[in-house]
Parts: sequence; structure tokens; C-alpha cells
Amino acid sequence: MRLKVCSSLAVLLLAGLAAQAQLFRGFQAATVLPPEPVKLTPGAEIEIPLVVRIRPGYHINSDQPREQYLIPTAVTWQSPALDLVRVEFPEAEIVKYSFSDEPLSVFSGEIVITTVFRVPAKAPKMSEIRGSLRYQACNDKSCLAPTSADFAATVLP
Repeated sequence: MRLKVCSSLAVLLLAGLAAQAQLFRGFQAATVLPPEPVKLTPGAEIEIPLVVRIRPGYHINSDQPREQYLIPTAVTWQSPALDLVRVEFPEAEIVKYSFSDEPLSVFSGEIVITTVFRVPAKAPKMSEIRGSLRYQACNDKSCLAPTSADFAATVLP
């Protein structure tokens, strides 16, 4: 009887942990607001600013973290028809946290990351440009697993 009760408690405990993990899986410490629509003018450069909101109490590693083991924030695009010129990140904050011996290079609050593309003279028609923000978020005690936030910029006709 005692074994039956213990195994029932273990099943309930595991089910509760699985439910918590399921809820936590959808958590995003940073979100990318939908970018403004863009017009693709052949031969011109276009800028796509991405507004990233980082939840209060969290920070994300900068694009150039000070420690090699930290995951840098990165923006990738699925736009084979456009030529990527550069991705411009804001200046990072240098912050000392209790869990690290050295100050870290981080972003917090709201930041803007700007991507510059060159539009080829014969760019094919497209309705959107898709991308992804890859980041690792931490609070003042621990870090979450690296994750991504997808986004899309609408292309005006």
C-alpha cells in the first residue's frame, strides 16, 4: 500500500513538473515588435529597424559578449534576393552581476537593432522578409536556455 501511495505521488509530481515545463516553454524574455512595412527600390539600400523589448528583470547578452561561453545576440534573415550590408546593434551596457566575477556586456529594456540591405537591380517580387532574433536571456540569478524570436517585415507593392 505504501509503495502504491509513493508511486502515485511520484506520478503527480512528475505531471506537475511536466505541466510547468510546458508553460515555461512558451516564455519569451525578449520580443520583437512587428517591423514597419518596407518598399524595395531596385539599386537602393533599405533599413529595417527591429524594436526589441526585453522583460523587466531580464537582460540579454549583447552581440559581443565579454566571455566566450556566453551566447551572443544575433539577427538572421531569410532573404536570398537581398544583399545584406550590415546589422547595427546599439551600444551595450556593461553591468556587474553577483553570479559573475567580471562585468558583462548586455542589453536590457527596449533596444533597436537595424539591418541594412542593398536591393539588387532585378529583385524578385516578394511579400515579406522573414528573420529571427537569437538570444540568451538572464536575470540576476541565472540564465535561460538560448532561444529565438521570429519576425517578418511586410514588403509594400
